[in-house]
Amino acid sequence: MSRAKTHLRGAVVAFAVLLFLPAVQADETHGTAEEAQFMVEQAIGYFDKAGAEAAFAKFNTDPAPSFADRDLYVFVVDDDGIAVAHAADPSQVGLDVAGLKDVDGKMFGQEILDMATPQGAWVDYKWKDPETGNIEPKSSWVVSHEGYIFGVGIYQP
Repeated sequence: MSRAKTHLRGAVVAFAVLLFLPAVQADETHGTAEEAQFMVEQAIGYFDKAGAEAAFAKFNTDPAPSFADRDLYVFVVDDDGIAVAHAADPSQVGLDVAGLKDVDGKMFGQEILDMATPQGAWVDYKWKDPETGNIEPKSSWVVSHEGYIFGVGIYQP
């Protein structure tokens, strides 16, 4: 192989690495849909094992990576629409979720209450990404279970 072809091949490889590097880095700070769904399953499993009081205390005060990882975190809302757990920001406990609106005025909080089923559903809205500080498209996987709604959201790529 000629020296020119070797250099060209090296340049193409280097360009490809630089082109895809931002996507790899984004994956390090943002969770995936599959990870969000798995985290909800883990939270429900812990709730079933430990009971509501212990589970919500764990989510709010010591979430560990199972319930808060990167931009993924468990939130739980009761059947009245009141937040009872928030692994990223426990000060949100007590918030009436039904009244939450995104920047476009979409009542996504009410949609979370309306869409959650035992099988799960995705709710789309826009929210401030703590990593970038920008308003970004977000989706939350929400599952109703034993009178509560368990959710974890992801920022869309």
